[in-house]
Amino acid sequence: MDYHRAFPYYPMYPEYRNWDQMSENRIVEDLEYLQQMYPAYAKRYQVRVKEILDKMDYDGSMIYDQYPDRWQLERLVRSIVAILKREEMEANPGQEADDTKWAWIQELVTLLLYYEILKRRQKRKNNSYF
Repeated sequence: MDYHRAFPYYPMYPEYRNWDQMSENRIVEDLEYLQQMYPAYAKRYQVRVKEILDKMDYDGSMIYDQYPDRWQLERLVRSIVAILKREEMEANPGQEADDTKWAWIQELVTLLLYYEILKRRQKRKNNSYF
């Protein structure tokens, strides 16, 4: 694929001219920078996803499997959404759960989880001494 056509010309950022030759660390840094600009809801959910993944960040964890099991990831997403829903209900008692709202939040949490797993796998790969 010709990446030069896919991205606009950035004269101030010469590393983007050779997108296919950029270091993987630089790509992860860009992702982290862009995640800082997420909207308020996404930032709040991203923090919770990070906290939950911190507990799963150990040698042999399923997030570091070569091909993570889709069912386990979907189960993890549902448990994260259940935690978020419970926390929101505790913060706003008397408010009813809107299923349409939680459907899109589940999709958002899925994306946030996959990006966070990708970042952690990339960092572990780059820091590996084996």
